[in-house]
Amino acid sequence: MSPQLEPRRIADDVFEFTVESSRAAQALAAELRSLNAAEEVVAGLKTVSVRFDPIDLAKMEQALATIDHAIVTPSNKIETVDLAIQYGGKFGPDLRMICEATNLSEVAFIELHTQCLHTVEMIGFTPGFAYISGLPESFAIPRLNTPRSRVAAGSVGVSSDFTGIYALAGPGGWPLIGRVQNQLFDPESDTPFLLSPGQRVRFKAV
Repeated sequence: MSPQLEPRRIADDVFEFTVESSRAAQALAAELRSLNAAEEVVAGLKTVSVRFDPIDLAKMEQALATIDHAIVTPSNKIETVDLAIQYGGKFGPDLRMICEATNLSEVAFIELHTQCLHTVEMIGFTPGFAYISGLPESFAIPRLNTPRSRVAAGSVGVSSDFTGIYALAGPGGWPLIGRVQNQLFDPESDTPFLLSPGQRVRFKAV
């Protein structure tokens, strides 16, 4: 096993790997799941946690020893997804507040957001919710003090230097800048969610 893939045992029933990127984390998580040795595999931005039955520690260690660095190195082929967003208005009620926080006009903010090439880093706190990097690190947009009880599917928010997209309707505390017009969730598809970690994203104002 590559030293870069040396797992740390952080609890009686959890190993954790540290990797270089979210794409590497997703590739490693897929390989770990294929071993069918863990009870749960969770990929983060640059970590992968593996939960197992402590009774099967020896079996888990043996399985982890088979992981090869070459296998979990993500492919150089990167898919780019174009997303059409309607910014501001009823779809982006917090856009003005975000512009004030970043000292940008609405036109300048939208121009910045659409000119950046973004990356889906991970899918989190609700099914299909995409954490997308690409905004300047100087951005420090906080979450809302009082989360909304319902955010419409397709809503686009900004927090810190991330863009977040709600694939499904539900509660949420991200300040909203607009709404995606693309279909983000198709329950009848083999891959029901449009966005997945590792993809590049370009936003287009409509």
